[in-house]
Amino acid sequence: MPKPVAKGLPIIGIIFLTLAVVKFLQGEAWVVWAILGFLLGGFGIFGAKASERQEP
Repeated sequence: MPKPVAKGLPIIGIIFLTLAVVKFLQGEAWVVWAILGFLLGGFGIFGAKASERQEP
């Protein structure tokens, strides 16, 4: 059975996380943007570098 492709960069999630940081610095509602970033895979960028080191 083929392995699922998981090497793509979660661009949409990263955009939402960046928007959450900008909204946080402006003092506005940022939690919704952080949740959307999480749901769309934005936090996957932090684990991507660790998984690259583990693969032979």
